[in-house]
Amino acid sequence: MIAGCLRNAAAVGGWLAERISAGQAVAVIAAGERWPDPSGTPHLGPLRPAVEDLLGAGGIIARTVDAGGLPTSAVSPEARAAMAAFRAAVGDLPGELMASASGQELRARGWDDDVLCAAHADTDDVVPILRDGAYERSAVDV
Repeated sequence: MIAGCLRNAAAVGGWLAERISAGQAVAVIAAGERWPDPSGTPHLGPLRPAVEDLLGAGGIIARTVDAGGLPTSAVSPEARAAMAAFRAAVGDLPGELMASASGQELRARGWDDDVLCAAHADTDDVVPILRDGAYERSAVDV
């Protein structure tokens, strides 16, 4: 398992493209988040969609297609929708993330910089791989 987001979408997309070209199957999953529970405790309530996760998954899928490892015809309709959402938002990712439900929550707590940092697509070249319960940098040259 690897971890991807907007910031490392190009690195992860390239890494996935290599694996797909070698015949491996991959899945990209937008994680989502949780609403606060009835007492207001964050992250304990029911699941909710998160636009930042949709855009991150769409960015990874788009960058995998762009890297040539995945023909668009092989992408599921759901993944194409995520990719289309990313391509539509990429011109103003900071604005899109700031306007999202979780972006508004973070801004209300004074964490504007965290939201803006998350909006920098393709700025990190790291592909974190989960091994023995911890993430480590990919040994593969990305």
